[in-house]
Amino acid sequence: LRRICAYRGARPVLRTEADLRACARAPQTSDIGEAFRPVVHPYVVTAAYGVSWAYLAGDVGFETWKARRRGPSPLEACAFTEHQRLALVAVKRGSFQAIASMCGPPAFTIHTINTFNPRVARGGRTLTGLAAVPILPFLFDTPVEKATDAAFELARAQVVRAPRGTESLKKKEL
Repeated sequence: LRRICAYRGARPVLRTEADLRACARAPQTSDIGEAFRPVVHPYVVTAAYGVSWAYLAGDVGFETWKARRRGPSPLEACAFTEHQRLALVAVKRGSFQAIASMCGPPAFTIHTINTFNPRVARGGRTLTGLAAVPILPFLFDTPVEKATDAAFELARAQVVRAPRGTESLKKKEL
């Protein structure tokens, strides 16, 4: 999964691939702030988390807006009201972003590097944490995405009670 800027379609400023790659690093701002925790004031780390949460809110809003423009699939139209369908999209995307970017394995990885590495000086812990940041999306995004999709498909199947063999309809609606 390659993260993209939440405003890619809405902001004409972000047209080049370099702009998109730079914006794709926004959810990792909290990881970078966490890596710098041993050497900077706590307000800097808090501000980095604020940038990441702002990205998360923008991404959830953008995905919900795209789902609204796309409209419901036939299965969704039968099972959900428009508000329920959009709420499901927002909660699913928010769950993925919160786990994959903020509260899940990446945060624990950086925190572990900074906390349980006492033999290395503070600057060394920061450099070790920064070295781990580019690897985190490759390690954790796909498993978190699969787990989130599986959990929401299970919940959707409970609500819809769709008969077996409707996988093709479910894949079209995503």
